[in-house]
Amino acid sequence: MDYNGKNAAYNYIISAKQGGCKMQEITRSVVQGLLPRRDADTNKGSFGSVLAVAGSMAYRGAASLCVEGALRGGAGLVYLAAIEPVLQLVLTRTPECCPCGCRTDNGGGIRAQDTAALREWFADKNTVLLAGPGLGEGAGAICGGLLGKRAPWVAAVLDADALNALAAGTLRGPLPEHTILTPHPGEAARLLHTTVGEVQADREQAVRQLAEEYHCVAVLKGNGTLIAAPGEPVWRNTTGNAGLARGGSGDILAGLMAGILAAGWRQGRSALEAAMMAVWLHGAAADHCAERRSMTAMLPQDLFEDLGAVLTGLEG
Repeated sequence: MDYNGKNAAYNYIISAKQGGCKMQEITRSVVQGLLPRRDADTNKGSFGSVLAVAGSMAYRGAASLCVEGALRGGAGLVYLAAIEPVLQLVLTRTPECCPCGCRTDNGGGIRAQDTAALREWFADKNTVLLAGPGLGEGAGAICGGLLGKRAPWVAAVLDADALNALAAGTLRGPLPEHTILTPHPGEAARLLHTTVGEVQADREQAVRQLAEEYHCVAVLKGNGTLIAAPGEPVWRNTTGNAGLARGGSGDILAGLMAGILAAGWRQGRSALEAAMMAVWLHGAAADHCAERRSMTAMLPQDLFEDLGAVLTGLEG
């Protein structure tokens, strides 16, 4: 079958749901059909915005990687709420980022009280929230201030320390309707109050349980990353390799996911579709990178060059 084009890709997803299949594979053709269009008469406002809330004194690089991921995922504008030392690093690498300076708390992270101003400033901007990478121990209070009732975000991607806060109960309250959680097996075990061994023994059941319990799109990372949403088939990724098994890979994926979600929001792309696209593209870039540098020598930051090569092939 030929699944090129948005309608064909969408029909494929619908038919998978109606067919009651236990598992579907994310393929190149499906991703190609879902990519947001970049028409000649569009502008930066056509592709949405992302607010990344990331980084701390101890984890400055996480903010840099997720911000660049969001930019290269296609978002029209990417903002970063962070403390000044983090902003300095990120702006050196990606001057396209719009800084939102925050005060530093005693632990070297963002002062949680600053989240009220962020919520107010983004109240009418139709922004996707990306929270968690490198936030440190204060993530619960920070994310709690950003989320909850009347939160302004059209969607959210929660990663890393935000997931740990959610699992520990320091992040409470309802999540935005269109939320993506991106746990690795250890984080998934904490979210489900079980063990890594039990998660890995039945990954499909674990990702389904995450989606149902947290009413979100769940992305269970690992070999053959799985994606689930309530009432939907589970999707298995077909790209990626062990070169991704190093710190920073997940920060790029979270940023890429938020950028794709923002870019496709006005074109009707869902959080599930954004997650599928991001996971496949991230893995495809890693496969391309491994051919250039080897799985041993490749670094997460190398993926950005390969992501461009993969997207060129899809868009051409």
